[in-house]
Amino acid sequence: MSAGRLSPEWSAWVILTCFFVASLLTMIWAGRVMWDSYTTAMRTQDGALLRGHIEVGVLLQSPRALTSRAIERLPANVDPCVDQNDICVPLRVGDRIKTLPAAGYGPVASLVLPDTTHIQMWAQGDGSDLLYRTYDVSRWSGRRQVVNIFHAAGYARYDIAQYQPYTTVEYSVTLPDGYTVWMTPGGSYSVNVLTKSASDLAGVRYEVAVRSGSATIEHNHESVRIAAGQLSEVRLNGDVVAARDATWELLWDSNWQDIRTETAVVNTNEARGSWYMYSRADAPNMTPAEQNAKVSVVQACSPESPDLCTSDEQVRVLRFRRDGNQLRPFTIGIKQTLDSDVSEYTSLRLTAWVRVLTQTVPLTNIAGSECPISFQLTYKFISPSDQQMERTFCLYAFKSADTFAQDTGSTRYRALPPFEWYRLDVDLREDEYLRLARYLQEIRVEARGHDFLAEITDLELIGRQ
Repeated sequence: MSAGRLSPEWSAWVILTCFFVASLLTMIWAGRVMWDSYTTAMRTQDGALLRGHIEVGVLLQSPRALTSRAIERLPANVDPCVDQNDICVPLRVGDRIKTLPAAGYGPVASLVLPDTTHIQMWAQGDGSDLLYRTYDVSRWSGRRQVVNIFHAAGYARYDIAQYQPYTTVEYSVTLPDGYTVWMTPGGSYSVNVLTKSASDLAGVRYEVAVRSGSATIEHNHESVRIAAGQLSEVRLNGDVVAARDATWELLWDSNWQDIRTETAVVNTNEARGSWYMYSRADAPNMTPAEQNAKVSVVQACSPESPDLCTSDEQVRVLRFRRDGNQLRPFTIGIKQTLDSDVSEYTSLRLTAWVRVLTQTVPLTNIAGSECPISFQLTYKFISPSDQQMERTFCLYAFKSADTFAQDTGSTRYRALPPFEWYRLDVDLREDEYLRLARYLQEIRVEARGHDFLAEITDLELIGRQ
């Protein structure tokens, strides 16, 4: 055998070794492909259900349909909610659900997913609009579950099931313009896509709040984490604001920057966000001299340090004034449209600093005609067709020798020491009239009576979920 040449035996061994290595590598590769297929293959899971809590106002659009249709009760033999008040329809991936304002206040429909996750939809504003986009699980293993909802409009509450059979559970909500909200299982979350009018007024496009658990908003490789009890907002310019305490201020312009004269007709969008002044003669044929009540805004020391302060420490104070030793009562006030579904708020706290400097007729006189400071809320319980109700908080000057006024009807009376600042603090959810109210229409702040001088500052109406 010449040098440098392999013998036939060695050549055969080399060839066999190469084939063995190649076969081994092929088997390893095929095994890896099969393992990846086993662990990553996904399938769509059925079993979701749409529950409509009212007769009208919930629409469903299937993936291939061009229009939405109102949900209807199925025949008893296929009705998943037979003998229940809810109207139930099986839900498939790709279905789109909408709610209409006429449906009422509070949750009007629910999506119950296969893992018992509960997504409640509201109809406030212009209604809500959700696309049930993804519910995928691992085909042959308990490795992964992926759920995604496209939240196009309105308000919804997401209560994500805690005990999941999959190792990795990904729950996400996609918002318009590519914002994604990631939610941890076992948590409770709120997502609100504001209407254009509300968005322009607040300077906010989207709100994400966390009651329990934690969430993350992602956009353009940036993220903001939201812990339990916090709220984050996406501004009109696209910025995601760092999380803060989850509270909502229902009043606009609490510093009285823009008090307008009442017009004959004011639509909701114009009225919301502005204070409108009004007056009312409480006796017939009153002369212009008798109708001399005024509303003004003055700079004064804050109630916490009323005796001495610098000009920089002064606050804006709303003042109601009527003088001239009047003999008949007159009412002056300001009002603001709230138009707010408040069904999610477990606390609705009305607070203000108030004081009465002048009140010529003592106590509240006959039928509460004397009330130098009052806060009046108009509300409804469940449906837009419900009768509009009123709840009034009347504050008046009280001297030690006087007898307290007793609450009557829908009016609560609160006696104040004259000349002194008093901190009004009322949780409307603890009030017997407003405990179950789902909708606040309007707030009125007014003074009525003979001669009076009353002041108000730091007025707030704060909601908490």
